[in-house]
Amino acid sequence: MADAARAPRGVFDEGGRAAARDALLGATLAQAVDTLRARLGADPAGWMLGQPRYHHTAIPHPLGGEYDVGTLPRGGSANTLNATGDTDRQGHGASLRVVVDLADWDRSVGTNTPGQSGDPRSPFYRNLFAGWAAGRYFPLPYTTGAVDAAAVRREVLRP
Repeated sequence: MADAARAPRGVFDEGGRAAARDALLGATLAQAVDTLRARLGADPAGWMLGQPRYHHTAIPHPLGGEYDVGTLPRGGSANTLNATGDTDRQGHGASLRVVVDLADWDRSVGTNTPGQSGDPRSPFYRNLFAGWAAGRYFPLPYTTGAVDAAAVRREVLRP
C-alpha cells in the first residue's frame, strides 16, 4: 500500500516514465524556489503572506501621512470566500460584510474597514482595519438597549 502511494499506477508506470515524472517535479520545484528567491529574497523565513512585497492590503489616502490607514497581511484571492485581489498588493475586495441572526438581531456581527469615522483625529478612523484584514467580526447590536449598552459616545446633531 505504501509503495502504491509513492508511485501510483498509471501513465508514469511504463518505460521509464516515473523517472521523467520525478525529473519534471524536481525541475518545477527548483523553478518555484528560484522565483520565490527573486521576488522575496534569499531567506525562506521571509516568504510569508503580508510582507510589504507579497499579498498585503494597504489603504493609502490621497493626502498621505496621518491619513494613510496602513499595510497589513491579508489572505484570500479572487477565488475564495474572502474575495480579494490576486496581486501582491490587494487593491480590492469586500470592505463590508454583515451576518444577521434573524432569530436574535442583537447577535448579528459585521466587519468593515478602515473604521467607523472619516475623521483622522478620531480613535475610530482606522480602528476596524486590523480585524477586517484578519477576517474577524465585531458585534452589531440592533435593539435600542443593545445599542445604548455598546455606545462609546453619543453625538446629537441639531439643525
